[in-house]
Amino acid sequence: MLATKDNAKRSSVAKRPDPAKAKTDKEAARLFVSFWNICLENLPEGTLVHHRITAGEAKRCIDIARRENRLLGVTKDDLLAPYRKNERTNHDALRRVLAKDFGIVLHFRDFTSDYEDHGDSCFSVNPLNCVSVTGRHRLLVVTCCYTLNKRTTRKPFGFKIAPTSVEFHQFELKTPARGKKRG
Repeated sequence: MLATKDNAKRSSVAKRPDPAKAKTDKEAARLFVSFWNICLENLPEGTLVHHRITAGEAKRCIDIARRENRLLGVTKDDLLAPYRKNERTNHDALRRVLAKDFGIVLHFRDFTSDYEDHGDSCFSVNPLNCVSVTGRHRLLVVTCCYTLNKRTTRKPFGFKIAPTSVEFHQFELKTPARGKKRG
């Protein structure tokens, strides 16, 4: 938990600041959402804070970021590629569980960007390795576990997401690294 001079005097238990309302004067804080993955490019040098947040906190952060146009879903996998069908299926399944069990609505389009190329409309996934937890930007990583489906004649084996295993991990920069000289 983070403490400031003001709230440390008022309480012996310091509360961390509301991450959904964090903004800087220069730019609004972006909320990046990833399913399962994080990469080194997401983590700048400096002091980082990782904490698990509740589903209610995650929903509030996502809803506020969406309303303020600061939400960006990112993914490690090219979910549009035909050879990534299983990854797309898993991604869709987690989005359905989030909506049904937690009221957290994330659309596939939250993880894609559209653009024009020589007059053609195109879209692509937002790559995970292109975002960084700098300034007030935060990364919310959603994880889960799977359970074995009941056997049927059509599907002898299969897995489904265990809703009770879904967790929300938030990463944010506490202190940026000072100008180190590399040598």
